[in-house]
Amino acid sequence: MAALTPEIVGDVVATCRESAEEIVATLTRAFDSQLIGVTIEEATTYNAEQPPEGFQGAGLAIVFRFAEASAVAVLPESSGMLPDWYRAPDATGKSQLSTLAQELSMLLLPASLAADEYHVAPLDELAPTLARAELATEASLVPLKLRAGEKEGQLSLLWPLTKHDELLPPKVAPEVQPAAAPKVEPAAASPAASPASEFDDELTHLPRYARSFLKVNVPVSVNLASQKLAVQEILDLVPGAIVKFDKSCEDPLELSVCDQPIAAGEVVKVGDKFGLRIRSMILPQEQFIAIKARLAS
Repeated sequence: MAALTPEIVGDVVATCRESAEEIVATLTRAFDSQLIGVTIEEATTYNAEQPPEGFQGAGLAIVFRFAEASAVAVLPESSGMLPDWYRAPDATGKSQLSTLAQELSMLLLPASLAADEYHVAPLDELAPTLARAELATEASLVPLKLRAGEKEGQLSLLWPLTKHDELLPPKVAPEVQPAAAPKVEPAAASPAASPASEFDDELTHLPRYARSFLKVNVPVSVNLASQKLAVQEILDLVPGAIVKFDKSCEDPLELSVCDQPIAAGEVVKVGDKFGLRIRSMILPQEQFIAIKARLAS
């Protein structure tokens, strides 16, 4: 596995150029805007004293964390490419940004580099925050020039940095209630609260022994189609034979975990690979058992 060092800059530039069309499509879906092109220019180095245009202001950071170092893609707010909601996204916006980070981790970096984690964070000041994250002196910088109508902006891919937590919002410790606190009826849920943020909070508050279960690896598969054939039909199969399925190409595909369907979605292209965009969740089948009261003798 390649290391996240300046020596891989040639591979990174080549990967970005090969994925240019997919990068445009990914950013278009995430930002709800129509990009018309991206140009990957020659790599350079980051100069903390003269950072790229817009780095003294706010912007969006997409962090790709590896074992010992991290890379970050930075898009300044002054570029005009970011949507108005990027600083306070709703549940849909959070999903779009999370998908953006996942797809860019595969489109911007070579296949020999697989990020352990990827995060998206709005920053008030890009350059000072990168300095606190200990971005290396003369860190590698690959500029991606974006075009959307008459707007032009630059997405900058930088590496390595060692303190990626400095780019992420601080985690808020759960509030401890006094033991003798009176019981208070739960307030109605705020309409602004998103299910995604509530779910993240629940995971944060899980006890340590329960959180360890979240690291268990389980098989995940996508069921394209299925068909029942007679044994004789199977024996007649030869190279070049075509097996016809009743399923339409436009029908959603099922995502299964441990052979249990949990979601449905559509196929999308991510670089030279394919992925599944989740469109709906499949609720588990409920089973009801009638309870018969035992008559007193």
